[in-house]
Amino acid sequence: MSHIHGVIVGYATGTLGAVSYYGKSAPPLFRRRTNANNLEEFSWNKDFSQLYSKSENGTFQIWDTRTGRLVSVSEGDPRPRASGKTEKRISVTKEDGNFYLHDSVANHDITIPQISRTGSVYDVSDDGNLFAEGGSWGNAIVRITEIGDPKHVIDLKGGRISPYVPTELETRLLEARDQRRAKLDEAKTQRDKQAAVDTQAYKKLVYIRFDHYGDMTNPPELRMLESDEPKKSKERKSAAGATAVWLRLHNDSPLPIRIPTQSLYLPNPKCFYEFSAGNRILGLCDDREIALWFGLESQNSRPIPYGFDFGSNAVLLPKTSVLFAVPRAVMENGNAIRFDFMFMKDDGANRVGDYGTPKPLKFRESELPMIY
Repeated sequence: MSHIHGVIVGYATGTLGAVSYYGKSAPPLFRRRTNANNLEEFSWNKDFSQLYSKSENGTFQIWDTRTGRLVSVSEGDPRPRASGKTEKRISVTKEDGNFYLHDSVANHDITIPQISRTGSVYDVSDDGNLFAEGGSWGNAIVRITEIGDPKHVIDLKGGRISPYVPTELETRLLEARDQRRAKLDEAKTQRDKQAAVDTQAYKKLVYIRFDHYGDMTNPPELRMLESDEPKKSKERKSAAGATAVWLRLHNDSPLPIRIPTQSLYLPNPKCFYEFSAGNRILGLCDDREIALWFGLESQNSRPIPYGFDFGSNAVLLPKTSVLFAVPRAVMENGNAIRFDFMFMKDDGANRVGDYGTPKPLKFRESELPMIY
């Protein structure tokens, strides 16, 4: 089976609102973690006498909410499955070291101090009477507060406060996890060593050559997503009448490379590279016109402010070359364009990623043909 990886990769950052709504008289729902070191999720049984939690090591715990004791630890998930529609009653927000609860039925607000210093998992029982918080304070202590009487609390500490002796099951799971991590770390170390050797040899097979003189699209007029059709690169001019230099970026290496661009380019399913494991990566077609995202440096190799501070990436396939333009004015006085590219390779686990470290590439005014 072939696994295809696209050319365009989007990156986004953001935050999720810290408001969760939990209902009344409905089966327990699984709650998502906010930020926990040990525990990741809470849910309740029907009569709320037990609290279920999931730990980051993959085990599940059952707590007795009346005694605060840890009842059991297991690999299997003991939590009831959610079903039916939940009526929204209690909303929760976390701010300034407190949890602020609002009961929409009673139109009542309750403040509960946060016990965790670095964030935690929190949950409201489905009847709206109990609030649980914990996961990252005191080695995963969990505190249950009676919403109607916030002074009435019980801490679930069974086996979770220092000094803590893990169960036989947890010890076995932790050892298995450590062994997996050790194997992954060793594989990554070997891959990085081989990448250093390979990319050092391959980098000389990625180079820039002068193609022709002409004109170019003004960078601010570029679209976020450019078409596949060549435009300005088709118009050749004499050196005297040209405002731009058209250069050709060659990848004669056996691996794809990731290059910085000022626009996105839709992948063509006909243009791809297939690794030995069978997974593919889509890339730019040969002889395509692109807007390369580059920086400038002076004759003495000092950086010069130039261009925009944002852009995208594209993949240049092996044995492929593309055209890009540079304004002639920026290459005066011995200036050079400069950018980094990254080799890409599969990791043996159906994933394609960066291979080695970024490699710099330059083209200087002195490499242009002499004008007579």
